[in-house]
Amino acid sequence: MAHLAAVLFSIALLAGFIALTHYETRKSVRLFAAKRAALDTIIERAEFIVAHVDLPAFARDEVRHALVRVGHAIAHLSLQAVRATERLLTRLVRHLRSRTEITDAPRENAREFVKTLSDFKDTLQATHPDIDSLEVR
Repeated sequence: MAHLAAVLFSIALLAGFIALTHYETRKSVRLFAAKRAALDTIIERAEFIVAHVDLPAFARDEVRHALVRVGHAIAHLSLQAVRATERLLTRLVRHLRSRTEITDAPRENAREFVKTLSDFKDTLQATHPDIDSLEVR
């Protein structure tokens, strides 16, 4: 059934073409002249390309160009992922270092230092008299 429809459609197109050609020849008028001229130009360009362009080489160049673009996009995305991971790890290390420095600070040495400083201050006060208590002569 499909073959019969295709054959009948082809015959109808051929009959339409013959009728149109006969009408245009008899009346000396070309129907849809501007659109048909533009279509003729497009078809001539396509015929020229098919006749003169090496299509396998063109296809190879286009595939190579597309692969280069895809490779560049993949490299760019992977670089962005690496930089995002780097920023995340840098923040994590900074956070861990700040926590480690605070908790690992020796408290005994600081207390000893403060105690030594207080003792030194007391020793200074004991060896030097108060300036306010001295009378000026």
